[in-house]
Amino acid sequence: MNLKKWISVTVFSLLLVAALGVLLRYKIAFSLPVINQKYLQHSHSHFAMCGWLTQMLMILLSNAVSKAISSDHFKKYNFILFANLIISYGMLVSFLFQGYGAISILFSTLSVLAVYYFAIQLWGDMNRAPLILLSFIWFKGALIFSVLSTFGVMMLAYLMATKNININIQQATTYFYLHFQYNGWFIFACLGLLMNVLQSQNIQIKNIQKFFWIYAIACIPAYFLSTLWLPLPLWLYIIVVISAITLLGGWIWFFIQLRKGLISFLYQTPKIAKWLLGLSALAFTIKVILQAGSVVPSLNNLAFGYRPIVIGYLHLVFLGVVSLFILGYLTYIGYLKVTKTLSIGVVVFIIGIILNELALMLQGVTAMVYYNLPLINEALMGITGLMLVGTLVINLAIQQNKSIKNR
Repeated sequence: MNLKKWISVTVFSLLLVAALGVLLRYKIAFSLPVINQKYLQHSHSHFAMCGWLTQMLMILLSNAVSKAISSDHFKKYNFILFANLIISYGMLVSFLFQGYGAISILFSTLSVLAVYYFAIQLWGDMNRAPLILLSFIWFKGALIFSVLSTFGVMMLAYLMATKNININIQQATTYFYLHFQYNGWFIFACLGLLMNVLQSQNIQIKNIQKFFWIYAIACIPAYFLSTLWLPLPLWLYIIVVISAITLLGGWIWFFIQLRKGLISFLYQTPKIAKWLLGLSALAFTIKVILQAGSVVPSLNNLAFGYRPIVIGYLHLVFLGVVSLFILGYLTYIGYLKVTKTLSIGVVVFIIGIILNELALMLQGVTAMVYYNLPLINEALMGITGLMLVGTLVINLAIQQNKSIKNR
């Protein structure tokens, strides 16, 4: 398949992620005994990570590298893209019906092998490319973090298969996977794609490689921000504090440097792409501020002690930072044609994300004072339904554009 077909197929996966989210929220708000809630949760999260974000980033990174080699080089990645797509749907179905079982663990293992295969292939192509792009170092960092995160997947699968019920080990392993996926693979891949855009616009940022190394090194100990509830030694806590401050300071420095070329960049950017990329940057700013704040033990205990806050943070990164960036990037590059239908879908999707974050924050705050907010689960289901409508309209816009071209 060509690039546009792959994008169309993968944006449809986002629609399925939203549909599973609505089903999950319905299950929480009302009775749905035919579906196991834990199984549904695993199906939703695994497909969201693998079938939507990882699949789309694989597509965009392989396309960016292929452009530096030859016009038809992208076809080389069809095999791994098809494989990862099949694996993603395999996890969607198997986790939904059996949770962590033989078939779902098999697909999880295959997803790890797909990550390794893709990393080796993309890394080799970057080394062989006659044109070296500024983004390559960010892509390589993203691949390293992606591979590193798989150790958490393998450990978690082992714990589930052996019925290990040590909650501390399970949580630490889960956060290891999530940290290097969210803060490593996803963020560094998106920053790499952003570097490509900046380079294409001749926007230069001084000491960008130093910024990369500082950010990449700080990302590693930042994992322990998720495990401050464990008895960590003082020296490690100090390193974690430094890493959190470094990530916040690095983003502020980068934004100040970027500000000089921001006017010319925005001048050539479609309005809907400005909103998407701008909100993604705002969400990322909130993210690094929250990370820095979590070094305070009392705030960290509050954040990780209440499930709505944890879910809100994960959705902030998954939806607010990465998904909005991807949609903004696709619109800016022209892979998604800006139409009235697309704009409506994007606006509805954005409103759903904002309301979802506000509702989860409100639910978390009220839980701290032991107050059960009335109808909050029903409200969250309705908000998730709003995001579903937004993704549905976005998909309709893509199909409308196809039908116009085929006439």
